[in-house]
Amino acid sequence: MKVIQISLVTISFTAGIAIASLGTNAQAQNTGLVAARILNVRCTAQWKRSGAAIAVALQSPRDIGLGLSAGDQVQCAGAGYLEVLVSSGTKRITASQKWFPIPPLPPDPQYPKEDTEIANALKGYGISGATRGMAADSRIQWPSENSLILPEHFVIRWIPISQKISLSILSEAKDVTLWGPTKVNGEAGSLQSDAIVSALAAYKAKPGSQGLVLTLTPENSSNWEEVHFSLLRGKQEQELNAQLDFWQGHTDGLALRLGRGYVYTRGKLFIEAADEYDAALNAAPESNYLLKAAIEANRLAGRPSRVKELQARLASLPGTRN
Repeated sequence: MKVIQISLVTISFTAGIAIASLGTNAQAQNTGLVAARILNVRCTAQWKRSGAAIAVALQSPRDIGLGLSAGDQVQCAGAGYLEVLVSSGTKRITASQKWFPIPPLPPDPQYPKEDTEIANALKGYGISGATRGMAADSRIQWPSENSLILPEHFVIRWIPISQKISLSILSEAKDVTLWGPTKVNGEAGSLQSDAIVSALAAYKAKPGSQGLVLTLTPENSSNWEEVHFSLLRGKQEQELNAQLDFWQGHTDGLALRLGRGYVYTRGKLFIEAADEYDAALNAAPESNYLLKAAIEANRLAGRPSRVKELQARLASLPGTRN
């Protein structure tokens, strides 16, 4: 089995989430893609954007995960080294190498399975559908519209309301009620239930099961809200498990968390992705780019209080780059 260094896959942490961490020059690149990432800064390092005359300092832990574009240059001065991930693997740069130019992503990577995963992770920086969260006028925070769900991790979140609410889960055809209607305290703001998990698992096991609808109805109102979601199953679930196995078999620690976060985000499993990015922050709590990834993942997962907490942490970092 080919062993990939932990640093090799650190690029995964924002590959499936669209966040504004690239500068103006990087956005102007023809490809518009992240072509490399900073993995480790163990020297006096500098970064020069393509076409720029002035270089800026790279620092650890702030710049761990910084996305670079094709044509950018980096260098390491003095003792130590700088690690950068490009599509073909990890490059360790020392002072003897002067400026190292970031190569473009290959249009059609011809690498073994493991390297193709890495190249695809770099290229998949803004996967379609990954930026959708709850609707602006919706009280239901999770599940979000058209999200995918793993039954064992299912939770309902809503904006607290000072009255009882009624919750139900129905098939999309609305001719089968899986769970509810059940009245709960609207001020609680969330609900996890073994009964719901069991109902979803049983429904998933049935052949030809359709999408699902969660409804929320305040006690003193005849108006209800609903969101549509689906259970991960069949080929989608097989592919997800294969990708998770890939990262599990080749990485551990921080890299494993980041790789799993990328996979979950690409699969629109935002609850699981947010959990992985939050765990990754424990390893690099002052990383500007990990914080941005965790903020976006938690926004997609319908966790506004966690988003505010992380935004406050990001704002408090010295020298935070936009």
